[in-house]
Amino acid sequence: MSNIRTISRSRLIYHILFWVVAAMFWLLTMFVAGNFKNILKIEPVLMVLVFNLCFAGAVYTNLLILIPYLFKQQRFFLYVVFILIVISISAFIIDFLLVYPLNKFVQGEQYFEELTFVVWVNFAVFTLIYVGITSVLSMTRELILLQKITSKFQDIEREKLEAELKALKTQINPHFLFNTLNNLYSLTLDKSDKAPNLVLKLSDMMRYILYECNDRYVFVDKELDFIKNYLDLQKIRLDDNIPVSIKVKGSASQHKIAPLLFEPLIENAFKHGAYGKNNNGFVNILFNFEEKDHMELLIENRFDDKWQDEERKEKGIGIKNVTRRLELLYPQRHNLNISKQDDLFKVNLKIDLSAQIANLEKK
Repeated sequence: MSNIRTISRSRLIYHILFWVVAAMFWLLTMFVAGNFKNILKIEPVLMVLVFNLCFAGAVYTNLLILIPYLFKQQRFFLYVVFILIVISISAFIIDFLLVYPLNKFVQGEQYFEELTFVVWVNFAVFTLIYVGITSVLSMTRELILLQKITSKFQDIEREKLEAELKALKTQINPHFLFNTLNNLYSLTLDKSDKAPNLVLKLSDMMRYILYECNDRYVFVDKELDFIKNYLDLQKIRLDDNIPVSIKVKGSASQHKIAPLLFEPLIENAFKHGAYGKNNNGFVNILFNFEEKDHMELLIENRFDDKWQDEERKEKGIGIKNVTRRLELLYPQRHNLNISKQDDLFKVNLKIDLSAQIANLEKK
């Protein structure tokens, strides 16, 4: 309420200042025209009062009625018709008042001895100027106010987006760590010699997660290094019993991507691929950066329907997490397609990276 009162008070002050300046302009013009001989006379003050009252009538009719109910409703033809009528009436009232009620005060002015078309046109032009200036000022003020409101709304939406993205990212970190520690636990139970190597890989990956993933985007090269470490970790866990391949086409050095975006998709592939029918599981991963400012991720793996039904009960967060992050970070600039055919599971993800390129060039 206090802000509304402050804005209303400010608007009132601006309006008063406008009309004071307008009155001073007319008075100064009349004083100069009369060589300042009329500076102590009442005639100029009365004439300026008549001018401003009639101009104000036209101005506020336009601002309070015609613009809100016609112009802003895109009824432009009616707006033009009515604004011309208002201007005509205002000019006629000025001319009429100067000729009749105020005639005795302006007897020295030959223009105001009778109603004339020339005088009416002059005052119509002045009225049009007032209406035009105040309309521009009013629309400029509304535009600035709209920009401020839009900016505040965007800030609020950006804060909400950042909060949700952080929440989604924090889901990935414990999810990944939980699964890896389970794998490490299995190796330690078996007293496997691979456990120390797995710990080192895990240490590198956690260092990346803790210190490199705080920004919204990271360089793709770093993300690929993380993926390769993750694949090495999975190979250790699976004792190289499942064929795993990763290929990178094109250059990714100048691209940026959201951190940890691919890991849930690849982790999902290993869940399926590790349980392929008749132990014929595999995981193939392809990153393609050959198309300018675009990337494509293709993942193929075997899967077992029986295992899938059991896993479905766990209601994992990986795929849902990736889907939501893509919606927030790459709206209208990504395409995620997940398909299943026979015992083959495919994930195809395409992302337009042009926005990240533009941000890099600005920096």
